[in-house]
Amino acid sequence: MPRAVSVKSAGRGSRRAVEKRTLTSDNLVRTVANCAIAFPIIVRSVFRPKTSKVLREKVMLGVTAVNDCRYCVWGHTHWATSQGIQLQAINQILSLQNEKLQAHDPAEAAAILFGQRYAEQLDRIDPDALKLLGSHFSQSEIREIVGYVYFITFTNLSGNTVDAVLERVLGGGRPITVVEGVAGVGLSPVLLLLILLVKLGKLVGADKRRAKRNRIASKAQAGRASKRALPKAASREVRARRTTTTQALER
Repeated sequence: MPRAVSVKSAGRGSRRAVEKRTLTSDNLVRTVANCAIAFPIIVRSVFRPKTSKVLREKVMLGVTAVNDCRYCVWGHTHWATSQGIQLQAINQILSLQNEKLQAHDPAEAAAILFGQRYAEQLDRIDPDALKLLGSHFSQSEIREIVGYVYFITFTNLSGNTVDAVLERVLGGGRPITVVEGVAGVGLSPVLLLLILLVKLGKLVGADKRRAKRNRIASKAQAGRASKRALPKAASREVRARRTTTTQALER
């Protein structure tokens, strides 16, 4: 994993230079409360998702790109590839190339942009981003996307807090607050467990097999969509020919 960095800009597309965000006395209660709201949504999405797992990973990567948690970048890049997402698409999200995302899939881009705006505006929902989200998704789907954003915000700030404590223990980094110290120490075992789970998935190769299945399924789905489109195109061509012939006879 990359070396931790203490100070950054809030996303390459943002003009707001800020210190890398952690759990503090100003945001701890709000962030934990939002995570508690999101948790049942996340659990339900595992069994009865309203949106796709691909969209979930892309939204989480979009928020992570702004909050810059190196652990979440590493973990969710791995989980995104296991869902069949290409590395090129992952890099576009992490580098905030929103124009390319918009051109490829406007609905996905709206969901990713919503998460990015939430992070850039310090955990405030952007009304314009929410309105754009509503033009592509139902209310139940929007609730699920908001749940993803709330949950990954908590994990991003948690990872950054652990990093801040770790840097301080190693004799570097900035001074940390009591809240950061307590939160960082308390969350360290959870973070370690998640890292071990990802490494275990890589070791046994389960995620590679899942990624292969997802890529095959995506290609098959695209093939079926193309076959469905061909008869429609043929029908339109036949109707156009009939119209041309009818007009010629009438003349």
